[in-house]
Order: sequence, then C-alpha cells, then structure tokens
Amino acid sequence: MSTTPQNFDWLHAALQREVPFLEHLDIRPLSAGGGKAAFEMEVGDVHLRTLGMVHGGVTASLLDTAVGFAAITVAPPGHHVVTVQLNMNFTRPLQAGETLRATAEVLHAGKRTAVVQAEVRTAAGELAAVATATMMYLPMP
Repeated sequence: MSTTPQNFDWLHAALQREVPFLEHLDIRPLSAGGGKAAFEMEVGDVHLRTLGMVHGGVTASLLDTAVGFAAITVAPPGHHVVTVQLNMNFTRPLQAGETLRATAEVLHAGKRTAVVQAEVRTAAGELAAVATATMMYLPMP
C-alpha cells in the first residue's frame, strides 16, 4: 500500500494541525504512512474514572485516532475517512502515569472502505486494548 502525494500532503497537514480534542487528551502523533499509524499519550488524572482507572472513552479515542490516520494513508485521492464501526476489547486496566502507544494497520483497503486493526500497549509492552474498525472514504468538499 502506498501513500499518494496528495494524501501525503493532507496527512502531513493533518498531523501538524491543532485538534482541540486530541490536545485535551494529550494524544500525540508518532508516525503515519503506508497503511500504518502510531500515536502516544501520557495518562494523567484528567483521564481517570472512578477507582483510579483510565476512562474507556480515552482508550477508544486513542484507538479511533490511530485507525483513522492509518486509513487516510491509503484513501483515494481527494477523500477523507470517517469511522463507521469500531469494536474494541480491553485487556487490562490503565493507571495515571502510564505511557500508552496505539499502533494501527490497514488489513484491507477497498474502493469505499478500509478495515483496520489496532492495539494499545503500555511503555512496558503490556497489551491494554485491541480494536478493529471499518473506515469509510468520503470525498472532500
């Protein structure tokens, strides 16, 4: 899978732009290209629910971001992507102070959709969550 120059320009701009929600969660891009993407975040108190665990929505947002950026690297020129399905499983609770890394890879890129798998691991390499997603390509306005 290759990244077209048009998509690369869009991707580069997307990685550089301000996304208030991702900034609020402190989700940072590490890489994206060739059907893959990686993002990272540090868990702070603002990310916690009761019992001192990370809220599931934070993990879902980290995964959704990674699958979206992986999919955009293989989208047809002039298209962006939206999530139409995200299925995830949590494998361990996460705590404040942990560094999380989400990695995603496109398994199938069709004419209108892409299927992407992703995982979140701690800095120690422990699996925390896995996901599969279906992303739809939409023409840019």
